[in-house]
Amino acid sequence: MANRNNPAPAKRSGGINATFIGAVFLGICILIAGINIGSGVRKLNKTIEATTFASTNTMNVPSEMEVGQKKYLTETEAADYLNVTKEKIINLISSGEITEYVKTDTGYSVSITVLDNWFDNEAYQNKLRSNASSDDDENSES
Repeated sequence: MANRNNPAPAKRSGGINATFIGAVFLGICILIAGINIGSGVRKLNKTIEATTFASTNTMNVPSEMEVGQKKYLTETEAADYLNVTKEKIINLISSGEITEYVKTDTGYSVSITVLDNWFDNEAYQNKLRSNASSDDDENSES
């Protein structure tokens, strides 16, 4: 018989098997959590590396290549690019000499290729005019 002051210990159900299964389950949960955390750390590390590389890229690029990287220029940038006034760019668009442009809320954007083509054509036309005027001068002197 059990003593009233010292009752008999209660029997556990499952015994050692339940403790072992609980420990294995807890270990699997910890392992899954570790894999998820490790995956997140790897993704974060790749993002940090990409951002760091992009911000520390110290390759020297000449200024004319920097302009070449941008496909479209605002009318102000286009004026600076061609060394003309902003009004001249707007007049070229209005008169139809520059036909390829994008109308934005703040003004116009023009492709660098279009600006280069206009400039090359303008330089060619100026050369033709100067040759024609020099030919006229020579003919009038004769």
